Amino acid sequence: MDHTSTVADYSARFLDTLGISAKATVTFDPDNNVYLISLETQDPAPIIGYHGDTLSSLQLVLGLHLKHLTGDWINISINVNDYRERRELSIKAMVDSAVAQVVASKTPITLAPLPANERRIVHVYLDAHKDVTTSSVGEGKSRSVVISPKV
Repeated sequence: MDHTSTVADYSARFLDTLGISAKATVTFDPDNNVYLISLETQDPAPIIGYHGDTLSSLQLVLGLHLKHLTGDWINISINVNDYRERRELSIKAMVDSAVAQVVASKTPITLAPLPANERRIVHVYLDAHKDVTTSSVGEGKSRSVVISPKV
């Protein structure tokens, strides 16, 4: 069932209730079965929060409200001023630096703790790398990625 108009209408009301002034565009990505909510705003920092924490929380709350409204779990992804793309590039640059250190030193490196979606970026990015492997260690907010040399 197509929920695009429901997601768009409710997202606009949700943002308005929170006092967030943003232009929202909603599209459906059938390959990933997710509704992409793209926000454009003059002041993205309060919406994004530290490393996207506020953005992730807004996404969770909006998703729960949509579930209550429709009775269906609707996968959504909120992006503000292309933050997610910029964050992914930043993560990949950090990973490239870590990989160079691992290859040169032949010793594993543990990255700073990352949320699940960002750990996934690291694992997918390095999946086919010929010199290193990845694994996740830790619990909860302390969970991080270890980049190790291939044996």
